[in-house]
Amino acid sequence: MQIADIVAFWRGQQEVDQQGRWAHRLDRKILDSTAHSFNLEYPVSPYVGNVLKAPVIILGANGGYNSTMTPTEFPNAASINAYIRRVDEPDGADWSFVSRYYNGTNYGHLVASGRAAMVNACAYRSPKLSEEPENQRVIVSLPSSIFTRRWLLEAVLPMARKGERLIVIKRGGQWKLPPTIASEPGVTRDPAPVSPQITSVPFAAITAFLGDQP
Repeated sequence: MQIADIVAFWRGQQEVDQQGRWAHRLDRKILDSTAHSFNLEYPVSPYVGNVLKAPVIILGANGGYNSTMTPTEFPNAASINAYIRRVDEPDGADWSFVSRYYNGTNYGHLVASGRAAMVNACAYRSPKLSEEPENQRVIVSLPSSIFTRRWLLEAVLPMARKGERLIVIKRGGQWKLPPTIASEPGVTRDPAPVSPQITSVPFAAITAFLGDQP
């Protein structure tokens, strides 16, 4: 598997049904037939940032949803189309404006500059996945989540082993990764997954890694 496969998987595959619910076409059957509380009113969030070229890959849980903030990010059709274009073509996109959530993090500027990308174990939006057991159960069966985990292990991890990427395990619970992955070359784990910030040790690893980049 190649780094670009995640973009190929999502390009042109976000579909909205007659009820206005967004999903990858391969996930639709499970989302329609399984109990969950994901908010499907807006385009989904498989990744944020230039996932093709960002040297730092930060593992997130899922797309966030805030009943006040999220609607302001998608006020009209133009904003929805612009968002989907960024997912479809992340390399040529302007990531300097993303969800306001990232403005309050210590890595948001890295996403904006193309030096980091956040990749979610689940693309679908919800307020607090750690308190949503029904959504956690659905994730393990979603084709998009299964694909993303495989992409990480088969495309990104080999690059990390060669020093071409740094994987930051921020929200690792829903990724169901091998227990030994944190000891792999090019991988660092954040010991405080619920914190919105990347804590000092993994952030120092990011700084050192970026400092070594050509």
